[in-house]
Amino acid sequence: MKILKPYWFLESPIDLEHKYYVLMGFLTHMRESFDKPGFERNFKEILTLRRDLFSFDKDTEFSQKTMGNMTDQEKDFFYNLLDENLDEIDEIQKIVKNSIVVIENFLEENKDAREKYNSLVDVESYCTKSNLWDQGFLIVRKRGEDYMKIFNWFFSVITIGQKESVALLMTEVLDPRCETTNEILGIRRFLKKNIKDFSESFDCVIVADVSNEIDLEIGTEIGKEKSIDMILTNFKST
Repeated sequence: MKILKPYWFLESPIDLEHKYYVLMGFLTHMRESFDKPGFERNFKEILTLRRDLFSFDKDTEFSQKTMGNMTDQEKDFFYNLLDENLDEIDEIQKIVKNSIVVIENFLEENKDAREKYNSLVDVESYCTKSNLWDQGFLIVRKRGEDYMKIFNWFFSVITIGQKESVALLMTEVLDPRCETTNEILGIRRFLKKNIKDFSESFDCVIVADVSNEIDLEIGTEIGKEKSIDMILTNFKST
């Protein structure tokens, strides 16, 4: 079964019962992989689908990451679908809200898989009390790897679909590279020495430790998503 497109619920037919069976078919197919190697990629797709539904329910847009990954053609297709189905907006809203409930129930029924997924990457913040959670660095490390991945994160105003929004952006620091270390002081020393304008007072450092059960690529993606959730939670509460 193919991965559902972000706008799957906008495609014909716009019918609550039909979309319920489409979603259940997708979730059932994903569940078959939970006991197999590499299940984390499918589980991540479920969480992405859930995040996009929440975002659409709130703002009639998909999540920032999904919108950023869509081509201009895909975005145009999405907006055209939305325009074409404005008369069905009440049914669409019912589909979205019901789909969120279905996914929440599915995740509750598959707690073991969710706990296993969450255990694959451990994310911890090393922020001072003065940090505003509006800028900083994400360090992704895995035992056995010679170097760690470093991402600079910050908030900026971007335009999505002709609408300006405040977005959390992450850019990878490719050079210089930082040797893998378990010491946060070593990480801070590297940043202070090699990153212009790095501030221990204002830059919040987050470390994502990737389990040896998964490869660094998917571990990095999971680490970034868990870090984004942490940043947004703390940024909104400050």
